[in-house]
Amino acid sequence: MRHDDQIVDRVQSLNDIVEVISASVPLKRSGKSFKALCPFHQEKTPSFIVNPEKQIFHCFGCGAGGDVFSFLMKHENLNFPEALRQLAERVHVSLPEPSRERVRDSISGKLFEICEAAFQYYRGNLEDREAGRPAREYLEKRGFSVKDLAEFGVGYAHPDWRGLFEHLAKKGFKEEHCLRSGLILRSSQGHCYDFLRSRVIFPIRNVQGKVVAFGGRVLTDELPKYINSPETEIFQKRKEFYGLHLAKRFIAAEYPRLYVVEGYLDQIRLYLGGFKNVVATLGTSLTEEHMRILKRYVTEVVLVYDGDKAGESASLRGLEILLRGGLSVKLLSLPDGMDPDQLLKEYGPEGFERLSKNEQDIFDFKLASLLKRYDKNDSLGLLKITSEFLETFAHIPNAVLLDRYVNRLSVILGVQEDSIRRELGKLKKKFEEPGLQENHSSQGESEGGFQVSAAEQSEFTLLSVLLSDPSLLEKVVGELTPEEFDHHGAREIYRILLSLYQDGERISLSSLFNRIRDEELKTLVSKFSFFDLDVESRIKAVSDCLRRIKQKNYKKDLMDLQLRIKQAESTGHEDEVLRYLREYQTLMERSR
Repeated sequence: MRHDDQIVDRVQSLNDIVEVISASVPLKRSGKSFKALCPFHQEKTPSFIVNPEKQIFHCFGCGAGGDVFSFLMKHENLNFPEALRQLAERVHVSLPEPSRERVRDSISGKLFEICEAAFQYYRGNLEDREAGRPAREYLEKRGFSVKDLAEFGVGYAHPDWRGLFEHLAKKGFKEEHCLRSGLILRSSQGHCYDFLRSRVIFPIRNVQGKVVAFGGRVLTDELPKYINSPETEIFQKRKEFYGLHLAKRFIAAEYPRLYVVEGYLDQIRLYLGGFKNVVATLGTSLTEEHMRILKRYVTEVVLVYDGDKAGESASLRGLEILLRGGLSVKLLSLPDGMDPDQLLKEYGPEGFERLSKNEQDIFDFKLASLLKRYDKNDSLGLLKITSEFLETFAHIPNAVLLDRYVNRLSVILGVQEDSIRRELGKLKKKFEEPGLQENHSSQGESEGGFQVSAAEQSEFTLLSVLLSDPSLLEKVVGELTPEEFDHHGAREIYRILLSLYQDGERISLSSLFNRIRDEELKTLVSKFSFFDLDVESRIKAVSDCLRRIKQKNYKKDLMDLQLRIKQAESTGHEDEVLRYLREYQTLMERSR
């Protein structure tokens, strides 16, 4: 979906980058700029810089950079339309949609509205003196007060088969949209009825804090105890965590990690107990999508699962997925038969704090689990243990840690270390993708996937100066064409600048970024745009860069003419030799 550039420009101009970033990253003024510990990688010395004048950010540690859209996309795991929509809502700007997108997006909009209306309905039920009594009594037995649960928006779906449906109908929502939300079902007789009834309701919010679905827990022990509303256009449970919109605010920049638990009440209990960097999965194993989301916020994940075999299996299933993403993984085993909710009720936050000191790394947890299932002294058991460990080892990117684990496994199992390494090598070959090695070789400076040679530095320096002082573009337009830029990224940027200049539009970093959809190129531009020059230095820089770029192209053209002259001489075409010699002489004079 491509939005009108003027709309994008307007949304960007109304969203000050310092205000947006400071909502999630503590910024400190440093001269004309602001600095902070980078939210995208672990560091001890701040290298994350925000320039309010140019409305850009750049980390000189990990290389992340761009404009306000880039930050939101990277920090909140959004695509460009999602970031644009969120920033537009922040400043109350309506976004016109292309006609072919209207139907789909209007449905998504309606689903958000229905979820919000349902949230208010369920919340009202819980607070109702009579109607909400069964749910309040159940929650009080579990050790939660209504006041405790206010921040989470917990509600109640009473036994009425059509309570929510009639509420939504009164609000003016169409039946087709109610059915599309999954909160309302239709019977074989054609009657609409509520999906969630006689259950405590847990609103599921996306990372932006919008309600997208609901989980429900029965007030008794009948099965299933928990159910989620069905997946829709705005809700896929493999992509969501319960409580992430709250937890993301409490992730320490110096030690970014999250606790991951299984249940809603487990997450709430830990959060209320002071362990606010906690999220819960939605009744699913960890997925690749989950891993990518976690990587946006943390470098370490602590899996906390119930003290039973099912919980242990779930932990093991999630290990490899998180390891593949390069995350550090630890596991916290609870006493048999206990979940986090029960543990904190019985032993308090102090009990969980004590237990958390026994967090196990991957090796110790998996070893304990496998030794319970297999006998290492039995040949078949030995092969099983080794095989399962090798799959884990194959996903560990840190060579030092891997070396330590292989050595420990060798000692514990009484197997030669070389044998384990040979088997690991075989397994790794199966995982390797064709052409993977080629991606690791690079020359010159790399920033976000773009290679910049020393010769191409002049191109980006020139563009940076033109962006800081667009009036100098007049000196360049008649001298330089896009084709004279060697770097394809620089060529694209210059084309955009020429287009803005010829159309009489404002030239700035913001207007440029709003026309670049490649985030890697934005990162590169942000790096080159962070250095300021005075007026005299800018004029000199433009002249110097123009001269270097021209000389580079003259050199290429002279080499090309030399080759043509040799080819013409070898074929006996004297007229061509003379013509090329005249061109060579003219070019030599121009290049001086």
